[in-house]
Amino acid sequence: MKTSAIAVMVALVFIVAGVAPAAQEGNDQMKSMDMPMQHSDKMPPKSALKPAQGASVKIVSPKAGQVIKGDSVPLEFKLTKGKIGEHVHAYVDGEMAGMFKGSKGTLNGLKPGTHTLELRVATGDHNTELNATDKVTFSSTK
Repeated sequence: MKTSAIAVMVALVFIVAGVAPAAQEGNDQMKSMDMPMQHSDKMPPKSALKPAQGASVKIVSPKAGQVIKGDSVPLEFKLTKGKIGEHVHAYVDGEMAGMFKGSKGTLNGLKPGTHTLELRVATGDHNTELNATDKVTFSSTK
């Protein structure tokens, strides 16, 4: 299946679910999403995380305390996949905001205010998140 067809299928899943896609990933779009996506929009509790098995993630930007103008937030991170990690799930204020396979992306549609971004390394099934996380608090303005 071509990448553009996958992007259309993902957009349809979001539309059917009534969720507007809030993330873009430039040239590193998810290349192989398993359909249908069954991941909850809410961040699972930390107790649900599985062992990291060598996986880790570190947020490079936004920086802690950074103030970003506008509703688009550039995201950059360092991902170590370990034995079973494949991509990261991005949560803003405890809500799913996107999934990223590369090391950069954009979070769109953020309202002005203080936000907490948490990245979690996930496996290819999109349902298993690993105890490999990073968190940062930043602000956005109009």
